[in-house]
Amino acid sequence: MKITKMNNMLLKFAGSALLIAALLGTGFAGTKKAATAPAQPAIDLNKLVWPPEPDVARIKYQTMYSGEDDLNPAGVKKHKATWMDKAAGVSLPQEDGKPRLQAPYGAAFDSKGHIYVADAKAGAVFIFNVESKKVEYRGFQNLSLPSSLAIDDADRLFVSDSNAHDIFVFTPDGKIEGVFGQDQLERPVGLAIDNENRYLYAVDAKANRVAVFDADSLQFLRYVGKSKGKDVLEPGVLDRPIGAAVDSEGNLYITDTFNARVQVFDADGNFLRMWGKPGNTAGCFMRPKGIAIDRDDHIYVVDAEFNNVQVFNTEGEALLFFGGRGLGPGVFTLAVGIAVDKQSNRIVVTEQWSPKIQIFSYVTDEAAKPLYQKKAKDAAEAKAKLAEKAAGLGKADDKAAAVQDGKAGDTPATKDSATK
Repeated sequence: MKITKMNNMLLKFAGSALLIAALLGTGFAGTKKAATAPAQPAIDLNKLVWPPEPDVARIKYQTMYSGEDDLNPAGVKKHKATWMDKAAGVSLPQEDGKPRLQAPYGAAFDSKGHIYVADAKAGAVFIFNVESKKVEYRGFQNLSLPSSLAIDDADRLFVSDSNAHDIFVFTPDGKIEGVFGQDQLERPVGLAIDNENRYLYAVDAKANRVAVFDADSLQFLRYVGKSKGKDVLEPGVLDRPIGAAVDSEGNLYITDTFNARVQVFDADGNFLRMWGKPGNTAGCFMRPKGIAIDRDDHIYVVDAEFNNVQVFNTEGEALLFFGGRGLGPGVFTLAVGIAVDKQSNRIVVTEQWSPKIQIFSYVTDEAAKPLYQKKAKDAAEAKAKLAEKAAGLGKADDKAAAVQDGKAGDTPATKDSATK
């Protein structure tokens, strides 16, 4: 993934977020009738891409969902809110009893491309089936505070319950296969699955470590991460970690939230590297939480304070970011979780202030390669044309100068001498 002038992009995207917020936000003060505002241009969702033109777009906005009605908006009956609705705090539309997201946190994709979202307030997992335009649920009667999700290659669903300090496992058809971790976990949050090594990683925000379980037997194996000492910034020391993800080499990436960094460990739990620090420039964090990895091993980190997603390579080099603070498409308010579908190259980001999920698509390195080549070719041709034009202007200037020199040499004295 290529990127240039990232700091300039940060300014551009901040401006874009403000523009979108301005286009979508309306309001008035006092009791006077609001003046009719001039019509605002509609947002072209096809142009919600990152980085913006003229660079090659790698992230593209697709849509957003908060419930089943969003999957089939044409079939939703409009209901005008009455004063009684408003007084009762009714959230519309929900007249048909279909639940909507209330506090989405972790997310995951299964092998069929269904989107799973843990809702901490609803106490359940929402499953968005985009093809059937239906939403199913898991755990309504079992989960207390579901936080994060992981799905293995057999579509078994792992759900961390932060209140019960344990992990539920559901079969693909929704049956509870097991509950484990209560003796090893204090406040489990982020989950990550290593399908090759058959490890399930559970981030413990209270104990400041990561518990490792066998994904098949559900037996506890070991802990990853050091206990806090005098030096809280020592490599391997975690302070309120939240998210976890595994790359193609089996390395574990942890969002070390209170230390504003990402730490990387190998499959045996050995510290490898880290990056990030508090700040408001590229590569810095304030509240890193969700983390995910795409098929090209790009690392996506959600920052709940910046309300954006920064993208890095495996060495921690900042490549680009998308999002920003706002309520419209492509921007977030209290963004928390993220997941990447490596089959369809879709990205889902959860946000809690305006409870919903937003879907983006990712342009892979392979798909982007011919686009970069075309861009380089076009740039070379444009440069050649400019050089040719400059050369032509130079010849014209030389010719004009020669004419002027000839005229300057044709003086009256010269004419007189020539006629004698």
